[in-house]
Amino acid sequence: MDLSNYNIDKKSKTPLYFQVEEVISSMLSKEPYSLGEKLPNELEISKKLNISRNTVRKAMYGLINKNLIIRKKNRGTFKNIDNKQIKAELNNWHSFNEDMKQKNREYKNFMYKTSTCRAPLETMQKLDLDPNQKVIKLARVKGYLEPELYVESYFHPDLNLTESDLKSKTIMKLYYFLEKKLDIEIVLSQEEILAEMPSDTIKKYLHIKDNRTPVIIRKMLVYDKNHRKIAHSIGYYLSNRFVFNLNISR
Repeated sequence: MDLSNYNIDKKSKTPLYFQVEEVISSMLSKEPYSLGEKLPNELEISKKLNISRNTVRKAMYGLINKNLIIRKKNRGTFKNIDNKQIKAELNNWHSFNEDMKQKNREYKNFMYKTSTCRAPLETMQKLDLDPNQKVIKLARVKGYLEPELYVESYFHPDLNLTESDLKSKTIMKLYYFLEKKLDIEIVLSQEEILAEMPSDTIKKYLHIKDNRTPVIIRKMLVYDKNHRKIAHSIGYYLSNRFVFNLNISR
């Protein structure tokens, strides 16, 4: 492995693990790694790039979350050649607000609340946060005549957002707002969609009065064009009000 052509700029504002992700991504595009050869281990990469092993490990986890590499027990780390990840560009999405307008339904904010808190465990892992790091949280309840969606959005602390930045209830398109506010370009969302029975808290927000109504949960991990993790959002939709259509091209 020759890493002499790769430089890690320790004075750059770009976090070191983002730079390592870019190095490894570049390696994945070239033989022999593009053909499925085992990648060097974390210790080898850390020595070659003269950085800590923890930084390399953080970069590896980031690439695993993006479905670019896979780890095989007792064998090592490899390019994910069979990657079937679906990528959706944010500017092609219909937001909740746009969906409401297309149906000639003016939505209403039933709740709009910002806070500073420790992220839940899942979000902490998705955003590669330390347990003691705090994040800005935006919680919203939206709907037409009654609540139909509850969503929690957690923003990476590296964005340096404040609660006051998000105070305005007039923010219609959250990610477009972030692009202008932070001068970034958001390009990718990794999503999970599942259905399950709601917790008592979600039932309260969505005015669910029985024990038989499931909710659709949409989890979004959002990246900018530099592969930085921007936000993790979890939306809870009334299952009898929404259908998600997926258009998949090959």
